[in-house]
Amino acid sequence: MNFEFTWSTDWIQEYESPWGILEKFKYANAIDGNTVLGLIGNENVKQLKNISSARSVHRNLIHFPSIDPKMTENILGINLLEYHDTLIDKLIHLVPQIKYVGNYFKNNLSYCPICLRRGYHSIFHQIRLFEYCAFHPDQKLIDRCPQCKKAMLEYLINKGNNEAYRCSCGYCFLDSENIRSIFLSWKIQPKIQYKIINSWIKLPRHKIHKYYINYPFDNYKKYYKLENNETNYLTWIPKVLIVAFNEEGLDNNNEIVKISSNKGIFKIKNDYPLLKEHYMEAFSYRFLHFKFTEKNKVDSIFFEIYKQTRITYKAITRYILRKIIRKHSICVKIFNKAHQNGDVCPHAFAFVLWRMECEGKNSFSEIETHIKISETYDFECIKERFSTFLHGAFMTHLEELLNPTNKDQEFNFLNCNIASMNYIVNRIISHLLIERYIKWLEVVQQPKKFKLIYPDDNIPMYIVKIPQNMNEEINFYFPNDRINYMKNVIKDINNQTTCPFKRSTQYPPYKSPTRIAMDNMKT
Repeated sequence: MNFEFTWSTDWIQEYESPWGILEKFKYANAIDGNTVLGLIGNENVKQLKNISSARSVHRNLIHFPSIDPKMTENILGINLLEYHDTLIDKLIHLVPQIKYVGNYFKNNLSYCPICLRRGYHSIFHQIRLFEYCAFHPDQKLIDRCPQCKKAMLEYLINKGNNEAYRCSCGYCFLDSENIRSIFLSWKIQPKIQYKIINSWIKLPRHKIHKYYINYPFDNYKKYYKLENNETNYLTWIPKVLIVAFNEEGLDNNNEIVKISSNKGIFKIKNDYPLLKEHYMEAFSYRFLHFKFTEKNKVDSIFFEIYKQTRITYKAITRYILRKIIRKHSICVKIFNKAHQNGDVCPHAFAFVLWRMECEGKNSFSEIETHIKISETYDFECIKERFSTFLHGAFMTHLEELLNPTNKDQEFNFLNCNIASMNYIVNRIISHLLIERYIKWLEVVQQPKKFKLIYPDDNIPMYIVKIPQNMNEEINFYFPNDRINYMKNVIKDINNQTTCPFKRSTQYPPYKSPTRIAMDNMKT
């Protein structure tokens, strides 16, 4: 059976999303999403007894598992899958080592109200990397209906019998009922006005792919579910990469700070005799009856990185205690005795919670700043994997970075010398530790905002630019001014909460919960 449709390939505008194209097709032919799916669906769809029961997997507009590319070409004049893949390669695969493209798409439809008034929806509107419209840079992208205020439907071929460009509440996103004028507007190509996106699409792919670009978001889909949608960390990626590969603009970008190693860092030779000495000294019991083997040599490298994570943590701990909360260092020392008496210094509270997470402790009593971190090592080389002294969500990210699941496509730390490994790990850990401490400060500052009184696990943005040519330097890019932000949070805590500790207060000795229970039994 032959069907005739109202359609023209001239209506497909530059950078239009597959959703936008199909919505135009729906509008021009006065049909719903189920009808569209029935027309362009493959065997997966044809086997369904009822198209309306097709699940989200069949309606997916990122991977297209149930769409027949030949049917899209016959009906729309383009192979929708090839069209989509070309856009993704140009806009997302600009970043090397991308694994999960779906992670870079917003789950719910996101749109520019100015564009959608004329029936246009861009792929830029749906990609998580951008907050503002490519064509109207002053217009922030939104994902709610302006009338009912509910979240937009998922980014799929829609279910139900909704008309094109309408919310389920009935609100119409088009600003005109004149079909002819809308059709004419579809022939006008939009022009990119947003500077960040213009710079993004002009980035030199051939230069970027000469580097390993490590950053913390490819494996962290759960971290995209942000509390109150306050922050989308992925929007830092374009800003940072533009700075990283357009050095002329670095001085004019106050949002990003760059830190570089010396150019000869990869040429520093490993001191294997010293590594062996340190390893055998720490684990002398292992060599009472056995010789130092090749496996022990590899273990000594892992052990060196483990020690460095511990050294960095101790340095950051001292920095926070002596520079950031110096006036409350005594509060930290007496925290256990004071909080048992009902007095809680918010600064000591945040610091102790941070240390508990980093050191993997389960109670306040295990944390006392005047007691040094044990010199006995918990290091164990399991299945020849890097390990770290530190614990917590951020350190899980670091361990996954050190031990990539697919080493053929990712940077392998074992291909480096000790100097470059330590340099990379130290910079990342320092950044993660400061950012995690900021998270705990925010919990203490606004405890009602956080469920279970625990900070979210959004890994803070950074990018490491590691050259494949070992004659170059290693570059780090971080959001700027985070130390001042941390100090401002501390000021806000001071303004809203008074530290209860007074030097004249004499607190009774700390008692463990078990000791208190036993004392109560005696009475």
